[in-house]
Amino acid sequence: MTLEFKLVFDQVAKMGAMIDAIDFDLSDRLQIAIERFAAADDLDAIRERIDLVRSPDISGYRGAAPLDLDSAEPINLIYPPPALPELATLIAADGSQIYPDEQAPIHYYLINIGMFIYQHGVDHLPQPLTIPHLAFHKSEIHDSQKRLVSNRTVDARRTVEEMKRLAETAWKFRKESAGPLLALYDNHLLFWANSDVTGSDQIMKDYHAALVQMHDAGAILAGYIDSPHRSRVVLRLLYLLSLQDEEEIKRKQRELAEGGDLEGLRDRHLFQAILQPGERSAVMVQNSPKNLAYKRRGVSYEIAFFYVKVGNYDQSNIARVDIPVWVARMPGAIDHLHALLLAQCQMQGRNPYPYALTRADELARVTGKDKKQLDEMINLELRKKGLDPRAISAKSRGKLMAHSEKRLFELRTDLR
Repeated sequence: MTLEFKLVFDQVAKMGAMIDAIDFDLSDRLQIAIERFAAADDLDAIRERIDLVRSPDISGYRGAAPLDLDSAEPINLIYPPPALPELATLIAADGSQIYPDEQAPIHYYLINIGMFIYQHGVDHLPQPLTIPHLAFHKSEIHDSQKRLVSNRTVDARRTVEEMKRLAETAWKFRKESAGPLLALYDNHLLFWANSDVTGSDQIMKDYHAALVQMHDAGAILAGYIDSPHRSRVVLRLLYLLSLQDEEEIKRKQRELAEGGDLEGLRDRHLFQAILQPGERSAVMVQNSPKNLAYKRRGVSYEIAFFYVKVGNYDQSNIARVDIPVWVARMPGAIDHLHALLLAQCQMQGRNPYPYALTRADELARVTGKDKKQLDEMINLELRKKGLDPRAISAKSRGKLMAHSEKRLFELRTDLR
């Protein structure tokens, strides 16, 4: 049965009326944000405010903060494109999955990791690699209550596999790379497996172990976020700086969480207005309990970030780049990362996105056709064992019938 659009028509009309009543003009707020950003040049004053919101009396601040380093960058500095290193090794990783199906004749899930190794400045062909893992053993596919693991669990395991493979490859190339060794990951680095994920504690241990191996390899690890549409951590900091004293901060904790008089803006709005193509923001950290947990494992593992405008004047994009603090401490690492990301995004013309990550995504992608072929392989193996894969549940059979092509039937009246 298809959607009855005539029943939705009035609701769409009401939506249109609501849209007319909403003020989508954020130009006044953006101008306020730009002015506050320009005035935010006193690191000591900013750190005093951050100390206040980290006190027990104030909670909920999830905004940006300067790095806890003597070499911390003032948050309102803008950095031009740096010189490109002559040689570098770029390793990109991405992953995809087939989720487990409760109604399948045999339970399994698949994680497929795509790796792409690109030698910058060297006349070598890139090295593509795919690493599939079919999980079917009961210890992998079921939890302690013998229930099928959730999609969130598969997502978390895929994330760890991506980072582990990236770390293993970085370790392999740690001595072979003639220039900086860059490891690119297509997501935020501040990963967290919640308690609803099967084996969450072990998953977090494995993820942090991969970060340690990456650190030991001397790699410049970066998590690339192409569309940071929800991020507003810098805007929360700018609102915090507008509050007069500790008493006002305590009184406006709820407004602080929402952005106060800058509510509705996102960080990308600010940096789209401020940055020119090729420029980046200062490196900052996000104040949050999760990031504090990372820092407590070692100060090098706190996650920092910066924004960069990739592309050109015809087609540009604001990306957020996550880095561990060890990268911020490495001499020249931020410049190498900045320059190589710009070069990678230029390689795809009107699509300002890192070329190596694009190729890793292509290698990792598992299509519906791939799943169908894998299911056929599994069914064939079941038949070899004398099992009938068609012996599926009545519920599943009913769904198949309901979603299949409709058949027309004629009512006969000549039967007695």
